[in-house]
Amino acid sequence: MARRGGAQQLQSEIKTDEELDKFLARPGLLILEVYSDWCGPCLGMLGTLRRVKLEMGGDNMHLAICKSDTVTALKRFNKKSEPTWLFAVNGRAVNIFYGSDAPKLVSVILKELEKALQNVSRPTYGIADLQPVEAEALKVKMEAIEKAERIEREKQHKKKIDYLNHCTDIIMENLPDIGVTVFGPQVSRDMFKKLSEPAEHLKMQCKDRKYLEVCAADFDIINYACKNPLSPDVIEQLDGKELLVCFWKIDESSGPIPHVLATYAHELTKERVAPPDEEINVPHPIPPIISPLKVKFEVEVEEGEIWVEEISSEEEARIKAAERKAAEKSKSALRLQDESRKDQEAGEDDGEEEASEEEEVVQAAQPAFPGMAFDLDLGLDDNVASEEEMVEEEEEPPKPLTRTKRVKIPPIWVANNRRTHAALIYVFFRSQTAGFLPPDPPPEPPHIIMAFEAFKRDDIMEVVETIREDIPQYGFFTNDTPGEAKLITNSIFKYDEIQEPTSGDRFVLKVNKVQSYTMLSLVQFEPTYCSSNIKAGRLDALKFFPEDYKTDDDIPPEAEIKPKKKKKIQMEQEAENVGSRAPSTELEKGSESAPGEGATAEEAPKGPEGEAQPGDTQTAEPGPTEAPATTEPAAVPPEGAPQPTEGTAVQEPPKEETVAEPAEPPAADAPPPAPEPPSEPAPAE
Repeated sequence: MARRGGAQQLQSEIKTDEELDKFLARPGLLILEVYSDWCGPCLGMLGTLRRVKLEMGGDNMHLAICKSDTVTALKRFNKKSEPTWLFAVNGRAVNIFYGSDAPKLVSVILKELEKALQNVSRPTYGIADLQPVEAEALKVKMEAIEKAERIEREKQHKKKIDYLNHCTDIIMENLPDIGVTVFGPQVSRDMFKKLSEPAEHLKMQCKDRKYLEVCAADFDIINYACKNPLSPDVIEQLDGKELLVCFWKIDESSGPIPHVLATYAHELTKERVAPPDEEINVPHPIPPIISPLKVKFEVEVEEGEIWVEEISSEEEARIKAAERKAAEKSKSALRLQDESRKDQEAGEDDGEEEASEEEEVVQAAQPAFPGMAFDLDLGLDDNVASEEEMVEEEEEPPKPLTRTKRVKIPPIWVANNRRTHAALIYVFFRSQTAGFLPPDPPPEPPHIIMAFEAFKRDDIMEVVETIREDIPQYGFFTNDTPGEAKLITNSIFKYDEIQEPTSGDRFVLKVNKVQSYTMLSLVQFEPTYCSSNIKAGRLDALKFFPEDYKTDDDIPPEAEIKPKKKKKIQMEQEAENVGSRAPSTELEKGSESAPGEGATAEEAPKGPEGEAQPGDTQTAEPGPTEAPATTEPAAVPPEGAPQPTEGTAVQEPPKEETVAEPAEPPAADAPPPAPEPPSEPAPAE
């Protein structure tokens, strides 16, 4: 027992910050094994460490196991399953080791112990700080995560582009003579009559038009293959605005669709020349049908941003005029400064005389009796702000620096390639494609990731089966950390076959966050991880379940046999129970459903007497003629007569005397029917 107690003293257990501080105050080499609550310490290495301490370390080496869940300085090791060994000297970390390789760990311990005894100078780190090895590992991890996210984004982008190419190809094939124009917010609905005048000369027919609200996401699709897209500033101003969008049918003889629509846009925006009229006798210019819209607004200047104020031609002229005025003012200011200097020199003598007069006034204001309290309230402190007001004024955040930005919105926009026109049809005139383009697949619903301890899988699956449409994917992983967890299996049946599952295994579910009761039904199983929001859930789902991931719901053949065997056993047990009750139930049913059989069973004593009369009729000459009609009732009694006797022998265990006793009294009368069986079997055979 003493030896066991001594073994317990070789290693300390640290669960709080205070215990860690006390342990770090010890002299010599300190070895801390860091573990998480769900994983536990590495018990296989304890014997090796204790042997090294007893044989080589002694009082110069101290061991401890630290729970990262409750120690603030070790939070970065929480939820990690890899064994971690932290080496410290004089309260500072000097090295770190990962893994459960005993020989390598012993080698590192001996080197660190030698350095600690010799007081070798080396770099040290705070217990809560990252060591170079950790920083490098974290950098590699973040680079891997960024790379995976970039690859996933590229996959999604390529998938989107391929789908849009497929849809626009179908639209161009089925609508080869259709184009779309987008008008700016300065064009109202009442102007369509004027807009249609140039279209008639170009053989254009407006088949459909809409006045609808657009958003920036629409232009993300429209501009995916556009060579002359609208600028981001213009799209930002159009976001949420109502625009007129027209669906034009163009005659093939007019030329390519982009060229015809560009000509149409030029006709609408060019300056025109009006013929002479009553007011003006000569041709004179008139403004275009539609013109650009200039928008000016303030934007916040970002930190480190270098910008140049945009100036229009009109404002440039104003600025030049202002600069001229400023130059003239500066010259006049110089003149005034020279004059003011002369005045100051001339007034120095007068200032000395005024100062002497002020001294006399101050002396006169002193009290005549110095010993008496004299309080003068001249109201000089009324304008002095209190300290609280000064603090409030200082706490006001500075106003952000802003600059003026100008955007010129075109009155009409025409794409210069057919694919962009097909994209415009896809976005704004989807009803025109109903006959040949299938509807878009439904978007993926918002979802999150929930992870549970793997041993709860059976209980969780019972709930999942009831809400299977909201759990599109699940799987078993080594932990619940997105990006670090490794897949164990995608099938619950395959996981059941694992002989030694670890306590760190996690059952991870992708949960569609559409119905609130879906999450509420799973929260009862205490998830170890849950995505913070929908955006984080989408990223987590890509890390756990890539696009090519597929959950295996197929039941293996060996798993199908087990439930069938159980059912067979249950069915056999039920059959035995039913079989024990079958004789009585069959007799009751026979008495109710078959009156002929009931008469032979219940009226066995009277049977021979009753059968003698029909027997006489059967022995008579008409018997053979009636034999076909009476074969069935005649054959039943003789077959039924021996069956009750045989049946009674089989059915006697449940009811030995109740069935047999009523059959004994007619035993004396049994000889009369005895001669009949040999006569009847002959015709029956």
